[in-house]
Amino acid sequence: MTVALVDSRRGVAPLKAADSARSPGAMAFIKDKFKEHGLAGLMSSLNRFCGVLLTWRQHQALVRVIDQPQTRAVRARFPRVQYRYTLPYLSTSLDWQERWSALRSHYAFVNAVFGADFSQRVLDDRLAIWHSEQDGHVLSVHIQGLCPVTKHREGELTLCFKMDGLPIYKMSFSFIRWGDLNLNDLVGTVPVEHAMYIGRVQGVSGAMESIRLATGLLGDIAPQDLLMSVLFGLASALNIRKVIGVSDETCVSCDTIAVSDSSFSYKQFWDRYNGLLLSGGHVLVSLPLAEKPLSEISSKHRKRTQRKRDFKKQVATQSEQALRLVLA
Repeated sequence: MTVALVDSRRGVAPLKAADSARSPGAMAFIKDKFKEHGLAGLMSSLNRFCGVLLTWRQHQALVRVIDQPQTRAVRARFPRVQYRYTLPYLSTSLDWQERWSALRSHYAFVNAVFGADFSQRVLDDRLAIWHSEQDGHVLSVHIQGLCPVTKHREGELTLCFKMDGLPIYKMSFSFIRWGDLNLNDLVGTVPVEHAMYIGRVQGVSGAMESIRLATGLLGDIAPQDLLMSVLFGLASALNIRKVIGVSDETCVSCDTIAVSDSSFSYKQFWDRYNGLLLSGGHVLVSLPLAEKPLSEISSKHRKRTQRKRDFKKQVATQSEQALRLVLA
């Protein structure tokens, strides 16, 4: 049986799956996959390819969104970006439709709210959103593009914490619509239009000593917590009030994290931000954060706690102001 692919453009003849599979490009792809991943990898790729064919109109709708002016540079740099949803993406609990919806929503949002050069600056690592000099060290946070490493599909944007120009910690996220996820436990609540979905919070391999040093330079604020302050600033600039994240069981990189002996715990991380566990292993953080009253904190720690809170708020404000400069 031949599956006909209908092109939505008027006057363009339908493309047949059999013709596509016989094209030189398709054959080269099949050979490369077999060499790289063996028979199992090849079968997985063919299965995903068939899935795209069976949902061709939907796939083309995604391509049209990515090909809009503000995000066209992403596809030029990463030609296979439109296929990211065919593999585990953002969270292992998302199904095919949710992954497709989330990917489309992200690029639709970027095209709607950011300036024309946003994506190019992100891809070229020219968008510094926060920086500070502490004891002769330059600390900064940049917004970077999607990770070119095949197995990293935790988000389309990455907040990269750098010390003296070298990356030491990363937080990957995407902009999604609330309706992209099947959140049955929130039925009946008033949905928000958009949220930021965090798919990865991870230190750079081999940077542990730099992470410890940066934590000390920041007054005992860990890089991952500073990245959250930056993210909160971005959310404020975009009028986003919900942040969603993965759990230890649903992060796309959970297998590699397990064998790396990493001590990072998403549960402990989200608990610091009053995270609410939802169905599907998603964790919800509502903004602005409700802080514990100082009166409930030990008197000997109040001054230190207030200092850290003030610094984080300053980081969020500076990040918000920096992002507003690149909005449409």
